[in-house]
Amino acid sequence: MKQTTTYASNLLNNFAFLLLTLHLVFFSPQASCAQTASDASGTFVAPNGTDLALGDSCYTITAGTDGKEQPIGYVFQSLTSDRLDGDDVLTVVVHQHLLTKKFDMRDRLVLRRADLTPLRLDTDRDGSPHVHLDYVPGRVTGWKMVGGAKQPIDVVLEGKVWDGNLWGVTFAALPLKVGANYRLPVYQYDNGKGEFFVTVVGEQKVATPKGEAKAWVAEVGLKPDERVKYLLGQTPRMELGYAAGPMSQRLGGDCGSLR
Repeated sequence: MKQTTTYASNLLNNFAFLLLTLHLVFFSPQASCAQTASDASGTFVAPNGTDLALGDSCYTITAGTDGKEQPIGYVFQSLTSDRLDGDDVLTVVVHQHLLTKKFDMRDRLVLRRADLTPLRLDTDRDGSPHVHLDYVPGRVTGWKMVGGAKQPIDVVLEGKVWDGNLWGVTFAALPLKVGANYRLPVYQYDNGKGEFFVTVVGEQKVATPKGEAKAWVAEVGLKPDERVKYLLGQTPRMELGYAAGPMSQRLGGDCGSLR
């Protein structure tokens, strides 16, 4: 874990989202990458949820030690479309499980499909309710479990805000192209208000269970100088993998009963 640097440790502490640190992208000789992102500039642009591929996906989490990779967990992800109060919505489920059974987290988000702005988040931790959020224009309310008790959440928001727990799906829905540099305001129940910084630094071919896919290579993070690399499928639009130090997540695997 030493190779993950201080940034990986900060991700653990800031997000209560352990598997955001388990990303290690394997770049092929065919990868075409631009300059590494490090500045704080960026243009606001809303994601387009209608571009995303619907359906279920499974990802394998691996850890590299002594030059070898070992699977340490799986992530089930599901995107389904629906109607809610007359609006088109996207329901996203992300269920993460480590094989040690010391970590299991399931997020269920209901988003406006047009731009992925959130309506609701429910998070279970180790099978028990952990967080509930309701988003309305200008406000987010709900609760999170702290020390075995529900701690109320009531935060005023300015303008459009996205949920800070949902990374890959959000990035895949942006208008990606090499050189694009975006900022997106977010709220996360442990971290409060912040911003996603997203810079597309290149393109790459990626091996997937269905064959080779072309991906955008994006450097993303909550600080302009502390980022991880994501592989985001071009056709169909979806998350293919991400990286942090000696750990990785890639498309493919057996998610078993994860739903």
